[in-house]
Amino acid sequence: MKELVKYFLGIVIIATIIYTLYISYNVFKFVSSEDSAASIVDYELKISLLDEEINELESKFNEEQLRDNSNSIVMNYDGTPISWVISLDKTDSYSFDEIENLLLENGFISFKKSNSLFIGPYIDKLQLEEAKSFLNDSLSLSTSEIKQWKI
Repeated sequence: MKELVKYFLGIVIIATIIYTLYISYNVFKFVSSEDSAASIVDYELKISLLDEEINELESKFNEEQLRDNSNSIVMNYDGTPISWVISLDKTDSYSFDEIENLLLENGFISFKKSNSLFIGPYIDKLQLEEAKSFLNDSLSLSTSEIKQWKI
């Protein structure tokens, strides 16, 4: 039994030495890398950039705006949201593909059906108001009124 304890303690000591060498090698590797040469100023710069990014995102999606948007959502009797669209008829100045690509680049969804281009469907009318003003400002296109989307 004494020999078994000796062998076990010997294995534990050897494993501890190997683990210590492994940790020492990784510490040496880190100390000789560029990451260890980073100063407090570098970390402050990274944190300030992240802080600016967070502030920008918070201003974009603040709680009041989300709360206002959710208050304008109308529900059907079965609990599903009513969706809204704007339809555009054929224009001589722009093709549907050009308009659809421009809308997609600026974060608006659209699809073609028959001889019309539909912007949406959105469950929030405010998004369609933004799409109407965007089309009016960028392409000088007048759009139809916002109407309920029916499949």
